[in-house]
Amino acid sequence: MIVISQEELRKLYNERLIREKQKYISQVTGIDSSILSKFRTAKIDLYPHLFVKLEAYLLKN
Repeated sequence: MIVISQEELRKLYNERLIREKQKYISQVTGIDSSILSKFRTAKIDLYPHLFVKLEAYLLKN
C-alpha cells in the first residue's frame, strides 16, 4: 500500500481539479465542498476518515 502525506494528497487533488469539478468530487466522496475547499488552499488538513475517502477516490480513478 502506498502511504502519502496530506501535502501529496493536496497536490493530487489540485491536479484533479483541472479536469473535474470540486462539487462532483464532493458528491462522489461524501466530503463537504467547504471542507475540500479549505483543504485545497491548505487552510486545514483532513481528518483521517476523510483523508482515506479522498485518497481512495484520487488513486482509484
